[in-house]
Amino acid sequence: VSSVRVFTRRLMLGGRPVLTGGIGEVCNFYGDPQNVTYLAQSARNAEIINTSLLDEPYFVRERPDIVVMASMSESTQRKVIEKLRPYMARINDLINDGAVFLCTGNSCEIFCKKINYVTEEITAEGLGLFDLEVKTDLFARYNGKVLGKADGVTVTGFRSQFGKIYGDNSSCFFCEVERGMGINENSRFEGMRKNNFIGTQVLGPILPLNPEFCEYILRLAGEKNPVAAHKEAATAAFEQRLREFSDPKVRF
Repeated sequence: VSSVRVFTRRLMLGGRPVLTGGIGEVCNFYGDPQNVTYLAQSARNAEIINTSLLDEPYFVRERPDIVVMASMSESTQRKVIEKLRPYMARINDLINDGAVFLCTGNSCEIFCKKINYVTEEITAEGLGLFDLEVKTDLFARYNGKVLGKADGVTVTGFRSQFGKIYGDNSSCFFCEVERGMGINENSRFEGMRKNNFIGTQVLGPILPLNPEFCEYILRLAGEKNPVAAHKEAATAAFEQRLREFSDPKVRF
């Protein structure tokens, strides 16, 4: 888990101004740790703290502005669940206090009620932040694209996952999908959200791919008038991707 403090000179995991990605030695798939790098480049005087799987998360004793977690293996999911389970009361307090959580890829799945690993015939009790269940089939990887809106901000990205989420997230979704899949094939609602906690299976990494969304995250964390790093180039790349994703000939 990474914590970010936005208004100090260092970037730190679980810190106050910006939160980075967490448990970096194991939660590092699909380039998603670059979300933390991009936050560090975009925030003013940010401090980033990265937490090892063996360490006590920074957010347990301090109040970060942003906490970031990236994708991991399925076996690591089960370890991370047990690592974070004792801290769920603290996590809920931080969510209620407005701290930003950005959990991408399958890291968001650990906050569901249950994960059924059908290939391994294992069931793991999740952290239960959302009344949703995950079905993970290692013989049925889903690869696709996403185009949608999150709180009025257009979001593009990619997905590569074994797990699909089931249940009603219509009152707690992250992104309403215009093209692509929601939490499963029958849903138009992707991910989950509670206050400033955002869980999404969108990969990419999502922040460098969506500079406006990065600025949105920084505003949630309390930074005034944020400007995403490399704004001109990042926006040009986003606009090109948006044109491609909007083309009906492009398969999702």
